[in-house]
Amino acid sequence: MRITRTFMKRLGIAALLLVPLACASVPAYLGMDAEELWEEGVRAYEGEDWDHAIEVLERMVIQNPGHARGPEARMYIARAYAQRREYVTAAAEFERFLQLHRNHGLAPEASLAICQAYADLAPHPQRDQSYTRQAEEACAQTWLDYRGLTIAETADSIRVVMENRLAERAFQEAQFYERFVPPSAPDYFERVVSNYGQTDWAPRALLAKYRLYVSFGWEPEADETSARLFADYPDSQPARDLAAELGTGVEASAEAGVDR
Repeated sequence: MRITRTFMKRLGIAALLLVPLACASVPAYLGMDAEELWEEGVRAYEGEDWDHAIEVLERMVIQNPGHARGPEARMYIARAYAQRREYVTAAAEFERFLQLHRNHGLAPEASLAICQAYADLAPHPQRDQSYTRQAEEACAQTWLDYRGLTIAETADSIRVVMENRLAERAFQEAQFYERFVPPSAPDYFERVVSNYGQTDWAPRALLAKYRLYVSFGWEPEADETSARLFADYPDSQPARDLAAELGTGVEASAEAGVDR
């Protein structure tokens, strides 16, 4: 077959047109060594280019296992996922960091970040509280592992918020039974007290339980419940409210029981 000069010219032009396309498909970081990938990834993170930071730093840790910057790179990857609000993936990455680098100086930060990631996922009390429970457990673990550090105090403050959210959810469940299955409601209010006794929802549950017993005409149970409220939560608003309703002081009620 005879190849004409015109055909060769056109073939050359086509090849030149394809060069930019081929170059465009090649990652800019191709051929970089570990230090260059590290610098590129950190620069991308600081520029809030989360996708590029993850891509480059993941390439770094995969290509350079055991590199001194590896733990820091993994932390940047996890932080980038958190910045993208992909909290499930972020929590998994922080957990992976702890599995690989439990004794690293960044381990406390990673532990707190797991606590925070699940807390960010925790929904309003009306919805399923699985993530709230995970947050409470993760925060409690951070407090146990790093007691004495500011990070532990921060984790505990988040845990308290999560515990209150769970208590509120349990209280709402008890209210549901109060409305539709009243005889079962006292047990559900009692669960709030048993499981979340350190929250403000516990005295509220006792007051609700007391009022239920009164409505049932169960005087001994009502008296026992009110006595617990005054004894265990004397400074709570529910205790003050009940004392005002009964026309007696909280301390007097706690000592003498309720005289209805």
